[in-house]
Amino acid sequence: MGISLRRRVFADSLQLLPEEQQLWPEAMQAVLGRLGAGEYHYGSQWSLEAPREADLAAIPGVTVTAVEPITVHAVSFREWGSWEAYLRGLSSNARRNAKRAQEQFADLAVEIRQGRETLRRWPALQALKSMLAERKQLDFRLARHFLRFAMRLMALRQNNFLAVARGGGEDMAAFAGIDFGPNTYFLESGARDTRNGTGWHLMLTMLQRAYGRAPGGYFVMGAQYARDPADEGLHFSRRQCRAAFLPTSEVSFRYVAVMPSNVVPLQPLRADPVLPVEAEALIAARTG
Repeated sequence: MGISLRRRVFADSLQLLPEEQQLWPEAMQAVLGRLGAGEYHYGSQWSLEAPREADLAAIPGVTVTAVEPITVHAVSFREWGSWEAYLRGLSSNARRNAKRAQEQFADLAVEIRQGRETLRRWPALQALKSMLAERKQLDFRLARHFLRFAMRLMALRQNNFLAVARGGGEDMAAFAGIDFGPNTYFLESGARDTRNGTGWHLMLTMLQRAYGRAPGGYFVMGAQYARDPADEGLHFSRRQCRAAFLPTSEVSFRYVAVMPSNVVPLQPLRADPVLPVEAEALIAARTG
């Protein structure tokens, strides 16, 4: 939880064991009861959880104030019996592009670094990202990217990894991601030339790495907010990787503590309690 003066933010969802998922409403109600009244934000663009606005609205004391629909693009490895089966299921275009890179560069190799070692290859990633941004006429701000990278490195340390594909003696493509639980998250990438297939070679290498690490996990490629224009080119490339388009949401809501219905509130004591008749008669006899 991130707690500020204005609101409390879940990062990014409640984590329950698979066999206990049905307890989500009770778990959320317990968390809210512990944290108390206030403004809350639930969900994120990295969440694989189904939309929760209806479940939240059903909790006593909760008023949903805003909902941001999101579609998360992720490859579900559990749907494939093996890496070979997944590879056969990829689009022929993706496999052909990756093969082109291997044919063009006899020395093609992928270098992977984790944790603090990613600092050594971060400049290469940014140089390749800058080339990609220039070709696509995208905004590129080095200082902003470094700040995000530094925060990730401090927070997640060894979960961070960075991969660089080299061919012909040059850095050709780079990929930065995070390993978290059984899932791998694709954060950013860059490429010197999108036509020589090195970007696809690196992507397939990262998919194979993720599958080998957790065959039952997800390879999360990114998300699309409903309010933003769709990037059809990006969606096409993710479909070639057989990514599923999963609905989720970010929800803003207000919570006001509500007393459970089975609790009887205490009544204040009266200044002059009324005594039973038998007690009044006994007192009169003793004082008479």
